[in-house]
Amino acid sequence: MTKLDRYILAQLFGPFAFFCFIISGILWLNQALGIVRIVTENGQPASIFVELSVLLLPKVSVAAIPIAGFAAAVFLTNRLYGETELVVMMSAGRSYHALAKPFLIFGAVCFTTLFIVVHFLGPFAHSKLLQKQDEIRREFITQIIQPGAFISSQDNFTFFFGQKGRNGELKDVLIEEQVSSDQTVTHIANEGQVIREGDKTTLVLQSGSIQRYSQSTGDFSLVQFDSLAFDLTQMGSEIAPRQLGAAEFSTPRLHAKLSQMEPSDSTFGRATALLHDRNAKTLLALLFPVLGMATLLVGGYRRSGFTARIIVGVLMMAGLDSLRGATKTWINDDPSIWYVHYLSTLISIALIILLLWLASRDIKRLIPFGKKVAI
Repeated sequence: MTKLDRYILAQLFGPFAFFCFIISGILWLNQALGIVRIVTENGQPASIFVELSVLLLPKVSVAAIPIAGFAAAVFLTNRLYGETELVVMMSAGRSYHALAKPFLIFGAVCFTTLFIVVHFLGPFAHSKLLQKQDEIRREFITQIIQPGAFISSQDNFTFFFGQKGRNGELKDVLIEEQVSSDQTVTHIANEGQVIREGDKTTLVLQSGSIQRYSQSTGDFSLVQFDSLAFDLTQMGSEIAPRQLGAAEFSTPRLHAKLSQMEPSDSTFGRATALLHDRNAKTLLALLFPVLGMATLLVGGYRRSGFTARIIVGVLMMAGLDSLRGATKTWINDDPSIWYVHYLSTLISIALIILLLWLASRDIKRLIPFGKKVAI
């Protein structure tokens, strides 16, 4: 690598970090709104919000890294043109293919980073995120015990707790159960305490009463008690155990899982599409910086027409990524055509070769559209 290559490569990392931060922040903010709802609705502390937010970062970086790599390449190429540095390089005999070398090396850095995130870190964080959300959903005690509010559960239980002490003591407890369409059982107690023993959770009520009322007959009964154990485990009995999805497996584990699956399996297509989509994402991260640079080089020495070239470059990048998403759907329906998932990669390579070839010639003489782009 020459000093010039190292110079261009070093200049790429600053804009890349900036664009990666901005894009990740926008995507993270959009995802974090859902986390805020989960945390607030389930009465979770702020530390849970921080933990879930951190687990979101690999997911948003998967989308941010390829776009940031492309944007950094376009930004730097534009700046080198504006400061006439690129013009001097080309005037000194630096070929367009040689100018693409540092951008390709930068793409290799993006590829390596995204490879680690997509194949290993991303699935791990995604699995932990789903596991934590499932744990929050199963913490029915936290959802039920919200002092000063009437909380309904399973459509036949209503809970009310007046106060909650530092040690978990509960005051002014009311539990109403709709046993049947016409029969209601109400537990009222002055005090209560939640006790956990293994998988069983019990609410011990002190100094209260059980009131039973039948709407059809009008019968009413009242039983006083000094102490009563109310089983809370039933509140979480309807929550089904979580099943691991294909997106939670690292790529080596996903390979092993696919080798054990039959093509007739309902999840085989989805797992196959996911595996090849991970490869396609990393390959596009390698090529997008070179594509961004090559799009701007089509104009040669001419500084004008940059806006049109940038728009064309953005449209090409968006089109290639949309094609990747579309082929993922095709493979999901028919896993035997998995090779089409790399169509966006092959088209990207062809576009880079074509653009570099056009840049080394006078595009205005080759195609009429070149006048609009290059002038």
